[in-house]
Amino acid sequence: MNKNAVIKLILFFLIPIQLLIFTFLVPPFQKPDEQPHFEKSLLISKGYLSCQKKSNNTVKIEKKYIDFIKSPYLDLLTHGKNTKLPLAVFLKDLFSNNQSNKKIDFNIDHLCSFPLISYLPQAITLRILSSINVNLIQSIYFGRLAMSILGYFWFLYLYRKIVDDYKLILLFTFALPMTLHQISSFSYDALHIMLALTFFMLIINWTPLSGMTKYRKYFKLFLILFLFLISKKIGYETFFLFLFLLPFEIKPMLIISSIFIPFYFLSKLTGSFDLQYFLTNQIINPLHQLSFLLSNPINIIKVIIETTIHRLGFYLQSLIGIFGWLEYGLDPLSYFLYGLFFIYVIVETRHSMSLTKRKNILLFGILIISYVFIVLLAFVFNTIPGTLTAHGVQGRYFIPFLPFIILLIIQFTQKIKCLKNIKINKDLKNVIYFLVIMYLIFATYLSVFSRYY
Repeated sequence: MNKNAVIKLILFFLIPIQLLIFTFLVPPFQKPDEQPHFEKSLLISKGYLSCQKKSNNTVKIEKKYIDFIKSPYLDLLTHGKNTKLPLAVFLKDLFSNNQSNKKIDFNIDHLCSFPLISYLPQAITLRILSSINVNLIQSIYFGRLAMSILGYFWFLYLYRKIVDDYKLILLFTFALPMTLHQISSFSYDALHIMLALTFFMLIINWTPLSGMTKYRKYFKLFLILFLFLISKKIGYETFFLFLFLLPFEIKPMLIISSIFIPFYFLSKLTGSFDLQYFLTNQIINPLHQLSFLLSNPINIIKVIIETTIHRLGFYLQSLIGIFGWLEYGLDPLSYFLYGLFFIYVIVETRHSMSLTKRKNILLFGILIISYVFIVLLAFVFNTIPGTLTAHGVQGRYFIPFLPFIILLIIQFTQKIKCLKNIKINKDLKNVIYFLVIMYLIFATYLSVFSRYY
């Protein structure tokens, strides 16, 4: 079993099976914020694209949807760490044929700031399923499956297009359990992650061109970046700085920027709903937190250091995979094996084309600024006053940055010659690869099954 065979085993065996596990074995609403994400997808499928008022926005929704969203056993499963899925009740609902079209008012204020574009694939799926009267629970599973299929074939396209030296970086990022967990969910993470991988591929594959072809390539790059930025609320604006890794040309950059930047700011007007909520929140006080940071620059450093010391382990673990509502994950050996996979990616891609010293410094600076920006946003908008550790940040937030992190690391590890001398017997290597992949599949299945069943 050579290197290509192992990669094919990951591409066509490990990834699809784990996607199916996360799609069908995880009960409804048992992924991060999946309930409101489903609600947003449902609203879009019904034609409700935006909120019309600052507050008290209500729409008419079929009562059967509201009853399902508020199912007591799903709510208990979400908030009860050791609660199991009541199979008898669940199976009854799974095959029920409730086609009641009675409508009631449903308040959607909590959904007003969610970006429209991120839910279009799921919303289209729900629309189709609703037209043929598919059961509600089945609709969730089919919605997840549709996003899994879209994400998987989108990834295969990117994997085929990206420069060979960087294929493993793309493969590692997509094959992470946390990535697959989110791709197969009702979430804005799915589209957001795929757009991030697309942007990375375009950066890596960039070649200098002239004439109109150059402008078309810039337009394509900016369009993907724009869609990426508007597919989530805020926190990833530093991605714009990755453009400076390319050979810098002032004229096309200015022209294309002047087109997309105004549209970007217009797309963020829905953020006013979140801002209004935070400014009136009695527990979290953004103005107090912001005042604390600006009163002394040392406070910013304290928050970054304190958060990193206390949360770095959690970030790394949840980057690989902490599932559900952050209440269960993989076994220690699985985390270790994904760590070895990370090392393998670094070793195998270390002979790729090197960046210049300036570009290395720029890439390092962008990643540091991005980390600081995300942590400080969490400190201001999601942290109770009185603590220096920012709350609310999870490892999955850094998945879009992971390819660039690996790109930076390989600029230095490619000079470590001792890694090249690691030799393993070919037959033993084949056995190890196969056993590792089978173990990761089984461990993922066991982790999900033992949590909910």
